[in-house]
Amino acid sequence: MSFASFNTAGTLEESEVKPRARWWRGPRFFVEVFDGADEALAALEAVQGGLTSQSALTSTAFQTLNWLTVFYEELAPKHRARPRLVVVTERNSGEVALILPLVIKRKRTLRVARFADLGVADYGAPILGPALLKKRRSIRRAWRAIRHALRDVDLIRLENMPAEIGGIANPLITRSGLAPSRRTGSVIYVPGNVDEYIAGRGKKYRKEVERCTRLWEKEGAPRFARATDPDEIARVYSVLEEQQAARHAALGSKYILKQESYRQFYERLVMDGSEVDLGHLFHLEAGGETIATLFGVLHDGTFTMLRIADAGEAWSHISPGRLICIEVMRYFVERDCHRFDLGLGDNPFKRGFGADEVPLYDLIVARDLAAVPSATFHRVKGRARKNQRLRAFARSVARLWGG
Repeated sequence: MSFASFNTAGTLEESEVKPRARWWRGPRFFVEVFDGADEALAALEAVQGGLTSQSALTSTAFQTLNWLTVFYEELAPKHRARPRLVVVTERNSGEVALILPLVIKRKRTLRVARFADLGVADYGAPILGPALLKKRRSIRRAWRAIRHALRDVDLIRLENMPAEIGGIANPLITRSGLAPSRRTGSVIYVPGNVDEYIAGRGKKYRKEVERCTRLWEKEGAPRFARATDPDEIARVYSVLEEQQAARHAALGSKYILKQESYRQFYERLVMDGSEVDLGHLFHLEAGGETIATLFGVLHDGTFTMLRIADAGEAWSHISPGRLICIEVMRYFVERDCHRFDLGLGDNPFKRGFGADEVPLYDLIVARDLAAVPSATFHRVKGRARKNQRLRAFARSVARLWGG
């Protein structure tokens, strides 16, 4: 079903939300483009509201309507990033095939189309509609239509894409201009209960977890909980911010939440997300003190960890960060959620949990000659990550084009 035909029961007439332009009508697909937060969000809500449970949209947590509402309304305007929603519809069936939630932002002299990210989304990905793109010919035609619809930008830069979205192959992975991303995801799956999973990590790991748990309980008043009341959410989130700020200050590292725009984005995401069961904020206590905090998002049977912090050196002997992760896993497994995404990057903490690496990909496409050097550089840099012989060439290109 095309969203242009929805009625108020399922939600949108053509006269209610109009696309900025129908840029391209190909023989198989046509593309509609919605600019600005209000139009983009209204169009996405219309598409979503007009689908049945058997033909629902498939996405990661970072492309859901609830996430994008906070992102488009709160963060994008402060960074001069113009929201844009690109909807690809199959002409014959009238069903939505693909949706791209984007922002258009200028970088130097180039107008760049990116996923709605700005550093807060772990994964960039298209939203998959019921008209799944499986055949290469169909994917090629749909992508050609998208490129025509984006002819007002100089560079298309779609980063950190997984190969699969909700168990469905990502059609954009097949397009020319693809290169490995510099980042990877980390995912674990707990098939049974958490104790069995920990035991499967080996005797040494299990003993260490048991030791830390005993020490936590001996501290008195051990407590783990999800913050659900608005006052409790505000209190726990303020502790998370303080703990993270102290950690970054001790390391002398860059702290993104020093920027007011990011701080306000996360504050709203925590509050609004908790109301719609997207955001989940947890805290671990001992001796009347909050010793660890964790915030993440739940979508389609996967909990994704976004921010984690602890009370620092004074509590390091019980590894509170690991303890709160284990308790969060118990919480969700009891509610039949068994897949846990530990976020981007690789470190010993994630390896200790037995996380599997999830390769990610960037699709960089120049739309005019001015963007060719940038697109070429990023593709070469991506391929160099997988090929030792290209690294020297990537460095020379970086010097030539200034990174």
